[in-house]
Amino acid sequence: MPARWLTPRVVSSTVAFAGKISVIMQIIGFRSEPAGLFLDVEQLVGAFSLSRETGEVTLRPEVANRPQGGSVPETIPVERVVEIEVASGENGQLELKCSSRDEDGSVRSISLGMTDQAQVARAWVEDVKTIVSLRSRRARLNPTVDLKSVRAVPSLTPTPLPDDGTTATRDGDLASPPSPPSDPVLLPPERLAIDADLEKEIEAAMAGQMSDPVGPPSGAVSAPSAVSDLPTSEEQLEAGMKLKAKVQSVTADDVFCEIGYRSPGILPTRQFPQGKQPHVGEEFLVVVEKYDAENSVVLVNLPRAIRKSKGNWEELSVGQVIECVVSKTNKGGLEVTLGALRAFLPASQIELGFAPELETFVGRKLTVQVTEVNPAKRNLVVSRKAILIQERKELAAAFWPTVDVGQQFTGTVKTIKDYGAFVDLGGADGFLHIGEMSWTRVKHPSEVLQEGIQVDVVVLSLDRDKQKIGLGMRQLARNPWSDVQDRYSVGKSVAGKVTRVADFGAFIELEQGVEGLVHISELDHQRVRRVQDILAVGQEVQVQVLEVDADRQRISLSLKALKEKPELPKFVEPEPVPAPVRKRKEPLRGGKTAETGGDLFGNPKDYK
Repeated sequence: MPARWLTPRVVSSTVAFAGKISVIMQIIGFRSEPAGLFLDVEQLVGAFSLSRETGEVTLRPEVANRPQGGSVPETIPVERVVEIEVASGENGQLELKCSSRDEDGSVRSISLGMTDQAQVARAWVEDVKTIVSLRSRRARLNPTVDLKSVRAVPSLTPTPLPDDGTTATRDGDLASPPSPPSDPVLLPPERLAIDADLEKEIEAAMAGQMSDPVGPPSGAVSAPSAVSDLPTSEEQLEAGMKLKAKVQSVTADDVFCEIGYRSPGILPTRQFPQGKQPHVGEEFLVVVEKYDAENSVVLVNLPRAIRKSKGNWEELSVGQVIECVVSKTNKGGLEVTLGALRAFLPASQIELGFAPELETFVGRKLTVQVTEVNPAKRNLVVSRKAILIQERKELAAAFWPTVDVGQQFTGTVKTIKDYGAFVDLGGADGFLHIGEMSWTRVKHPSEVLQEGIQVDVVVLSLDRDKQKIGLGMRQLARNPWSDVQDRYSVGKSVAGKVTRVADFGAFIELEQGVEGLVHISELDHQRVRRVQDILAVGQEVQVQVLEVDADRQRISLSLKALKEKPELPKFVEPEPVPAPVRKRKEPLRGGKTAETGGDLFGNPKDYK
């Protein structure tokens, strides 16, 4: 663990004593480490050290051999440390002195150095006195006792004086052992009468049921964090850690709490509601802001409290939660003011998601967390997203153990997509599918919902491992298909409105949430090539119910069933048609009718 360093201004100083001049070294640092407390002077690191375990003081030879009167041992046991004090010095500085007792009983004082850091010096001296006081009262086992310096004092019977009037013993002589009493000595009973409450307390302690009052503090962190996860010292505390605090004292401005560490916790009184100030002994959760090493206190806040900034760099630290006002927009984010200081709020740290319109934040007061502080470069960066994430985690920790299928919530529509919408339930986001929004057909979720509005939904499905929630909105309205068979019986003529036209038919809305289909074959008794030739969207028609299937939410309708079927013309037997006669346009060639000429194919005699 790194040491705490505070470096005061170096100034030389001299004092005169015992007829000579001795330069008092300037203190350059006070350190508090797990092993002990250390004091560093010019060119001497660890000139003075105090062990936390034993309380033993160790001095560097250069310091031990330069007292104001004689030398002192380099190692001083805790029982010989008389006092560590702060005295006034020259030029408004303070001088630290250490007094110890020698073996002969004389007290010697040694100067540890000069410093102008009064508050730091006094706090460090108080820590030293605390350790010395605790270790000096520790019980010693097997103490070494000089028998010559101990004289027995009789307690049972007084020693009779001699007749000559002289004392029975002289200083330095050992007293004779007392004579045993003549009367019998009463022994105490085997079991003393003990109060019932005290007896229960003793039995509980013997059984190991009593809690250890000096154990580590129990922080109010969400599972699976435990007490063992907390740091062992206040120097290791980080901003945002939650601890359990117990009120020690209440002033007009501050509340001092015991948080389980050597340094107390302090929070402003104004963070409590008006008229509900805490009382001594009250316990509640606090959030660590930072550890103030200079004043040896831990600055804490209530979980949702905000510390007001006075507008100076010294009071700002990373992790601090403060309020700011958005002054204007700039490239990449917002410019905010914290008192007299200007800070930058990046666009990616404004919301949990993307913030498209930054101009809407101008003039608003926001709660942010300090993420970067650099006084040398005048650079101050804050984040609102960190606050929202922390609040989201707290809400989610309380939401998931209680949510169940069938529960109803009032959520806020966060994002609208083509296939549905995401709804914030206050701790988790649920998905509302487009088919679960209404009993009527919805082309786009924007027809029913808008981003930012409040809607009532019911949990349809739940996956705790993947943290997914399926929501429904139409389940909260009356299901029109529940008694559709009673209202639309087969053969009944009903009126409807054409909502859609497809190649295979037309959809007719009978009532809100109930649609039926007229197939293309049920449009007319004659063959229909295009549905648009018979029906158009928005047209009011009268149809007849052919079939109802409530489970599948389907109704078959017919338009031609309400039309009369046209009669076909009677069949008339056609008259016989005479066979056509071909008329020759020219006479036949050849034949026997001619007076002259040979045979048609020649004279057969010629082929003999």
